[in-house]
Amino acid sequence: MLDRSDPLELRARDQKLTPLTDRSASDLRRVLRVAALALTAACSHRYPDARALAELVQPLPDLPAVPLRCLVANHVHTIVSDRYSHDPRPQQAAWAYSPRGLHDAIAAFQRDGVVAIVLTDHNAIDANFDPQIARAPIAVIPGMEWTTRRGHALLIGFAAVDRNDAILPPPWRSATTRADFQAMVDRTHARGGLVIIAHPRVPLRTWPDDSFGADGVEVWGLDLALMRNGAAQRWWHERLVGGERLLAIAGTDLHPGATIRRHRHPLNWVYAARCDPTAILAAIRAGHLLVVRDAHAPQVLLGLEAGGALDFADAREGDSLALTGPTVDVQLRVLAGAGATLTVLGRAGLLHTRPIATADELVRLHLRAAPGDFIRAELRSGRQLLALTNPVYLR
Repeated sequence: MLDRSDPLELRARDQKLTPLTDRSASDLRRVLRVAALALTAACSHRYPDARALAELVQPLPDLPAVPLRCLVANHVHTIVSDRYSHDPRPQQAAWAYSPRGLHDAIAAFQRDGVVAIVLTDHNAIDANFDPQIARAPIAVIPGMEWTTRRGHALLIGFAAVDRNDAILPPPWRSATTRADFQAMVDRTHARGGLVIIAHPRVPLRTWPDDSFGADGVEVWGLDLALMRNGAAQRWWHERLVGGERLLAIAGTDLHPGATIRRHRHPLNWVYAARCDPTAILAAIRAGHLLVVRDAHAPQVLLGLEAGGALDFADAREGDSLALTGPTVDVQLRVLAGAGATLTVLGRAGLLHTRPIATADELVRLHLRAAPGDFIRAELRSGRQLLALTNPVYLR
């Protein structure tokens, strides 16, 4: 039985249903209207037709090669309550994180085959200094979720000496300005960290229409219409079309003890030679990762060839490739994707789409390209996203 002082149990007690007042009924109707609009947007994945730029050619076997990789869960909380994030004072420290929640998250993800998790409690880094991390059977990467009423960001791997070194936003009831967003990004970068924009299009906490120099975007999180994952993917794509380089990453948004946030997906295959925090962070920073639904989801490998040896290893996800002419060769390899649909996208829009029929399917495209273009791929079953690559950028 949980200790009565454990915030997980206190939060569960706080979540008991209360009678629906007129005001809460009005709020519910508003949320439902927003949800309906969000669902419509999330189901829309239409892009301009640019298939005339791609020529289908004979693929080469077994390429690209499957890289060394680590299965990583990003955006992991140790506690369900947001109380501390709204009032981060020493008197509220008991609500900053739960050692029990951290223990349970580590154990659950280990059972799933995950080898590393990224901790992102709301406006708190207490969990990053828990001694059980040193004994954990999987790697635990420090971070926090910068939490405001105008948007959230995952700050990962920044230098901190103790729990008082959290990078905090303005007080909860204060207005959050563009200067505050920029200052957060600058402070995190100055301390060696990464900034990932979390669930950017979620209603009531919608991120401003500016990346402020962030490193990436959480393009897939909690599978609820209100999270607007489809809109987040489109928002990210539009930033890429505009010339920004933003890595795509998934986040579980796991909150131990919550009714609807117990899931431990989606996940990330991070292409790193070692599954330790330093190597994983370096690979994430480079965009060397594939977003997947879970450990058993199909995978898409993306390789480019600019000339020379045809190994499709000149560039992989996250890399930048210098063009040597007006065309480039692209080969995609879909593993365990039979029955799904592959979509290849670029700056001009939809470059290629096809159903996948085999367990190890190869697709090679000869693309007309120019500096500033990018190439990325998605794998879907109907409207359900199964896997999403980071882009290869062309220069």
